[in-house]
Amino acid sequence: MKKLLSILLLMFALFEISSAQGTQDRSAVKCAADSPERRGEEGCTILASRRLSGAITGAIYWHIDRFKSLEDAKKAAGPNGVAAEAHSGVWLMTVEGNTRDHHGGRHVALIGPLNLPAAEDYTMRVASSLLKQGASTPVHIHSGPEAWFIVVGEQCLETEKTAHRLKAGKSFVLATDQIHRGRVQSAEMRGALALVLHDSKRPASHDLTESDAPLLTACR
Repeated sequence: MKKLLSILLLMFALFEISSAQGTQDRSAVKCAADSPERRGEEGCTILASRRLSGAITGAIYWHIDRFKSLEDAKKAAGPNGVAAEAHSGVWLMTVEGNTRDHHGGRHVALIGPLNLPAAEDYTMRVASSLLKQGASTPVHIHSGPEAWFIVVGEQCLETEKTAHRLKAGKSFVLATDQIHRGRVQSAEMRGALALVLHDSKRPASHDLTESDAPLLTACR
């Protein structure tokens, strides 16, 4: 009887572990072309993914400008600019040098410089995400630098060596191929814009399996 009870307890413990892992996997929010974020729900939307036009000379930055209308932002967007509505605003997000030309919009952020990996050409992937308290991204890496601008709320960026608490109005740049995960700890939803400027011959992102993922440092 005791042996049977021990077996049942072991099976129950394994079931609880499996269920917890499944819940954890389901809570990881991945980016997609048209996510629920577009409808004001939790998700991550890839707004654009296109090759960078022209030769790269000198330092490269990510400029974020705010516009009154999407039509005006689209008219001002060049080949390396993405105009989009997100988080109750209209944004023009451009990859270019350290210029003072804000394309007719209100300048919000200059992020960089972005240290690019050696490559023949580069692709800019721009995303907008909206995450609830407790939500996280998968543990993953990018084949180029990733930059964030937090529009609303707060998130923790977890890496192997340290954790960074990013609040609304703040930006951050993560180096190429650095293992990381984003996690929302604030009570309010976290809305952010993100750029990955990566080697065109490699995928923008690569998720790590549970067995390959190292222990990451959490915010305190």
